[in-house]
Amino acid sequence: MKKKIQVTIGLLIGVLLLWYLFKDTDWREVGLILRAANVAWLILTLLVILLSFFVRVWRWGYIVNPVVPVPFWHLFSATQIGFMANFILPARAGEVIRALALTRSRNIPFGKTMAFVAVDRATDLFGLFVVFLITLMVFHPAEDVYLPEDFRNLYAGPISQGMIRGALFSMTAVLVAVVGMMLLLIIAKDFFLHLSDMIIGRVSTRLAEMARRLFEHFTEGMHVLTSYKDLAKACAVSLLLWATFGLVQVCAYMAFDLDVPWYTPFVILSLLAVFISIPGPPGFIGPFHAGIVGGLILANPDVNMNAARAMAIVGHLFNLIPIVIVGVICLSLERLDLGELKRQSEAIDNSAAPNSDAKE
Repeated sequence: MKKKIQVTIGLLIGVLLLWYLFKDTDWREVGLILRAANVAWLILTLLVILLSFFVRVWRWGYIVNPVVPVPFWHLFSATQIGFMANFILPARAGEVIRALALTRSRNIPFGKTMAFVAVDRATDLFGLFVVFLITLMVFHPAEDVYLPEDFRNLYAGPISQGMIRGALFSMTAVLVAVVGMMLLLIIAKDFFLHLSDMIIGRVSTRLAEMARRLFEHFTEGMHVLTSYKDLAKACAVSLLLWATFGLVQVCAYMAFDLDVPWYTPFVILSLLAVFISIPGPPGFIGPFHAGIVGGLILANPDVNMNAARAMAIVGHLFNLIPIVIVGVICLSLERLDLGELKRQSEAIDNSAAPNSDAKE
């Protein structure tokens, strides 16, 4: 029931965002803008997106390989299967499915693979933290920003610099808190193990033993947080990954001949991170478009709205289609079934252990 409510809310948010974004669209102008887009820059945009797939796996290798050596291909396939799941399944199941895919392909305990995913997300948050920091440093609108006339019924008031900075500071605080909690798990490992044994042991000794094994594997999987050398490498590659995301934005501006300030990629990436973090429909349909269009409005309130919409449509498709295609290929080569991985992830969400292929 809880998941159904979450999915329903996500769908409603996606539908509302799409309606507000596109209800006054001049589709004829959008079509003309799409036909006039620079093909060379569009191809480069797609190539940089594909490059980001490999950079993401390069980063994950610095987290996984110090604990369990895993060939690049298996890291790549697990990552792409997980990201495909995030795009086509509700409730952001992709992170658990990425861990399960690596567990199934390499027979690594699920607790460890889930820790690998968690630490990878933490290093990703480090890159996002830097993006937020740069946005705070360089984005200083001379006056309050107002939404275009099309969106005044959504919010007609001013968007002040203080509001923007407050939102960024809040998100940054959340990022720091997440990383801090992960470090606390390692530092106070014995305390949490004792607490787990004491609480869960009252219910079931077998369940307590299972929880202990999962927790121990999880903390072992977070080894990189105690290895400054490997952590520095992962964080450096994370910065490179976010640089590729920014480069994707720049290529897209060039493709659609958009006149925007140089700092626009930082504004859009910051807003995209906020929008896709909220509950939404599969494929980030709605939140993804809102992040791009909203970022363009904040950076340049006079931006051509139909050009912004055209860029949002292409940007979403350029991410969605390659992720799905590559993910399907990886599923086939790894001989995995997405439906089965989804059922396992749901079992884990319901506090059940994965099946025998994810043995502890």
